Amino acid sequence: MKRVALLGLLALLAGACGSPAAGAHGPGDGGTPDAGATDASAGAPISATPGTWTWVDVPGSACDDGTPTGFAVNPGAGDDLLVYFEGGGACWDYTTCFVLKSATQGPVGKAQWATRATQINVGPFDRAHATNAFRASSYVYIPYCTGDLHGGSNVATYTGADTRMFHHVGHLNAVTYLARIAATWPHPSRVVVSGTSAGGFGATLNYDMFRAAFPAAKMALVDDAGPLLEGEGVPSGVRGPWFANWKLGDLVDPLCAGCRTDLSGLYTALATRHPQDRLALLSALTDPVISAYFMLSLDQFQTDLRATVKDRFDPTPNAHVYVLTGTQHGLLPTTATTTSQSTLLETWLDAMVNDRAWASVVP
Repeated sequence: MKRVALLGLLALLAGACGSPAAGAHGPGDGGTPDAGATDASAGAPISATPGTWTWVDVPGSACDDGTPTGFAVNPGAGDDLLVYFEGGGACWDYTTCFVLKSATQGPVGKAQWATRATQINVGPFDRAHATNAFRASSYVYIPYCTGDLHGGSNVATYTGADTRMFHHVGHLNAVTYLARIAATWPHPSRVVVSGTSAGGFGATLNYDMFRAAFPAAKMALVDDAGPLLEGEGVPSGVRGPWFANWKLGDLVDPLCAGCRTDLSGLYTALATRHPQDRLALLSALTDPVISAYFMLSLDQFQTDLRATVKDRFDPTPNAHVYVLTGTQHGLLPTTATTTSQSTLLETWLDAMVNDRAWASVVP
């Protein structure tokens, strides 16, 4: 498929990328708080009723248009924590952000959350499902409206038919949220950082920061449909603007010097940095959404995915993949029914987070 045709799909695919749905940031603000220096005791604890969703407004956070946003929590009966980053596309220049609108935009506040909350009680959020490994966990749901895979630290100015600003501050938002999260759950026994599509990328990009905030907890990463493909699997024409316009390097460079040319190196860096943790990537072999964003044919996406598995996951004992044939985009909402190579995803995730025997599943 030609590049123009693929770009033309982005506006349609932005909606498909979602799940079922710091101080104020001014123009050119590129600094991001040091992840390792995050104060886990800062912020006020959240008051919320167990078993129900509560929206948390966060002053200083921002959607694309600068309007404040926040996140939602649902306390569970156990002492485990599941953090979930929402999906919803990505954008990195005037065309993708304002013409194609290839990323979910704000506002996202309490009113918008009320709709989302009725759509997400599936997969890991299904407390009624007896074999759901996360049914007793406390849930933290991080919405998405910054167009930057939750990895940005910049307010970009884009010029096309006119000049507009776009707040790519997803990582800065996460920094602010983490202060409240850690104050509310200061000593969880287990923390799983996850997300789907743009949120899968976001979970990976922000994982090290969350790990620093909970040093005593068992931790795991579940990147669902957010593959950081090897080399030009994430093309330089896309990857370059991410670093330039989102200031992605503020987050990635301290962890992985070579990631500016090969973002898949972040998987190796995280697995090596945290050898006691388990890292997982979930994906379909021919994901039409991610292949379109990366301007790859379905065949090339499969080739690049297999190369990433071979070079980044196969040599790494604490990092595995769950891959299935077909075109499903996002596996977490269907954990109870998704099967690959006779292995139910729900069973595979249960083994992963509960320290049982666990290995990659690849057709």
